[in-house]
Amino acid sequence: MTDPNAIHHYLTKYYTGVAGFSSLFSAEVAAVLLQYQNSVGISGHIGEIGVFKGRSFIGLALCTRPPELCLGIDNFSWPANVHQVFYENCRKFGVSLERLKTIAGNSQDLSAADISAQLNGGLMRYLHIDGGHESWVLKHDLEMTIDLMMPAGIICLDDMLHPMYPELPGIVSAFLQAHPDWCTFCIVDRADVIAASKYLICRTDFVDGYQSVLRQNFSQYAFAHHAEFANSRGLILTKDTALQRYYDILTHS
Repeated sequence: MTDPNAIHHYLTKYYTGVAGFSSLFSAEVAAVLLQYQNSVGISGHIGEIGVFKGRSFIGLALCTRPPELCLGIDNFSWPANVHQVFYENCRKFGVSLERLKTIAGNSQDLSAADISAQLNGGLMRYLHIDGGHESWVLKHDLEMTIDLMMPAGIICLDDMLHPMYPELPGIVSAFLQAHPDWCTFCIVDRADVIAASKYLICRTDFVDGYQSVLRQNFSQYAFAHHAEFANSRGLILTKDTALQRYYDILTHS
């Protein structure tokens, strides 16, 4: 069984102290989704492409239960001791080292078979993609991992509206057009100077359940309007209250 207290303790006490870039808000959203999966009997492995020193990975891993595996993929090339630091952070904050798997290398050099071998042929229920931000790398990562996701699996895509990587949302749109059984069910806003939002995508059959649990847990951060995608209406979660006030002024003027 997972320990909700351990997850809460890590997120509230230590998360921001681990070097990394993912926001605490997005980690809280991920934890709620993973614990919801636990509560309804959805079981599967978790993974992250681009773990760095483990900030977001640890939060995901603490939501898992045996025999679920936790796979971290990174080239671990910078700084020199980052692989060791990653392992030490996982150990320090309670990640099961017996269920921890890593692949040291660039994701674009991997195949679905490479990842499946690390997962003993099992499927993932949650994958965070935060690796190379070139368009072709994201396309490769999505196509490589889609068949490794279980039916209720969630893929979290980082830096979707980042001003340094403006082409990434177009890659996601093309991917969803090619796979119409998948859609974006939520955008998690970073609410700081760099709009590095995350897209959460899943198969269409599971949208209602995931959106419902997010509304229940983050009602105060649910934007009054939806993100209009070609085949879905994505829930927008943001802590930027000024955004809602500004929109209200525009729509009522």
